[in-house]
Amino acid sequence: MTISAETAATIRNRETALRNWLGNRTSYHPSELPADIIPPTNEERSALEVFEFLRDKPARYFLYINAEKRTATTFTGDTLGTVSFGREYRDNFGGKRVAVTIRAITGETYHGTYYKSSGDYARIKKAIPRETFQMAVEYTDTFAGEANYCWVKRATLTLRVGSSDRAIMRAAKAAMGLSNVRGRLDSHGDSFEFRPYRSATVMFVSTVY
Repeated sequence: MTISAETAATIRNRETALRNWLGNRTSYHPSELPADIIPPTNEERSALEVFEFLRDKPARYFLYINAEKRTATTFTGDTLGTVSFGREYRDNFGGKRVAVTIRAITGETYHGTYYKSSGDYARIKKAIPRETFQMAVEYTDTFAGEANYCWVKRATLTLRVGSSDRAIMRAAKAAMGLSNVRGRLDSHGDSFEFRPYRSATVMFVSTVY
C-alpha cells in the first residue's frame, strides 16, 4: 500500500488524536470511542511506517525479520529491505542472536542484531561510510564440533574497505599464529569460520559494527 504525503499526514493526525484521547491507557473498547476519533487500521499504520521510513532515513531502527524470505519488514509484513545473515551466537543468557546487514528500500545500508530466540525482530544502525573497518577474531578449542571456550585467543583487525576475503583471512590467520595452517573456510556474508585440519579448534572472524 503506497500512500501520498497528504494521506500520510491524515493517518498520522488520526493516530495522534487516538493517543491523546487514550492518555495513559493502553487499550479501549470500540464502544468507548468518541465520534470524532477514527483509529487507523493496521494496514494504514504499516503504510505510514513505510512512508516515514523512506522520508526520514532514520539512523537507528527497530524492525522485524522474515528469515524465510530474507526480508526486513514492518509488524504487518510490508518490506523495508533485504537481509544478509552473519554468524549466529549466544548472549550471556543463552539467547540466540545473529548479526544482520539490511539493504533498505531507502538505498541505505544498516547493520545490527537479529534477536532470533526472543522474537522475529532486530535493532539496526545505519552504516557510516569509512576508509577502514574492523573485524574481531576469536580462536578457541572445540568440543563435539562446537566452540568450547576452554581457552580463547582474541584480536581486532583494522582493514581497508574493499579488502578481499583472501586478504582478511591472511591477516586473521597471522594474528592467531596460523599463517601456514590449512583448513576448511566457511563464509557467512560479513563473517568467516575457519576450522584447521586435524585440530579440535575453530577461528571466528566477524565484522565489528
